[in-house]
Amino acid sequence: MQVFAHLPLKTLRSVRGRRQSNYHSAWFNAVRLIGPERLEFAGGGSRGRGYILAHVEVPDDLRDHLEQGGFNKDGSYRAQVATNTHRKTLAPFLASGDLEWDVREKA
Repeated sequence: MQVFAHLPLKTLRSVRGRRQSNYHSAWFNAVRLIGPERLEFAGGGSRGRGYILAHVEVPDDLRDHLEQGGFNKDGSYRAQVATNTHRKTLAPFLASGDLEWDVREKA
C-alpha cells in the first residue's frame, strides 16, 4: 500500500533537485498503519485535519537527510498520513476500529 507523507528534514535543503523545504513530500510504501484517527488543529482553528500514523519505507538516498527521531528498529520511519486524501485507501482500516495493521506487501 502506498501513502503520501511529509517527512521532516534535518535542515532546510533541496532533496532530489526539488525546491528548498523543511519537509520531503512523496509517495512511500507503508509497512504499518497505526490508529485511531487523530485531529490536528493548525493555527488555532476550530476545524481539525484528520490523520493517522504510518510506518513507511524510506529510500536509502533520503535516510541521511531525515530527522533521526522517527526511525524504528526495523528501519521504517513514523509519519503522519492525512485521512482526507486517502479516504478510499484507508476506509477498511478506519472502519475496522483496529489500532494497528501490518500492510507489508507479501511476495
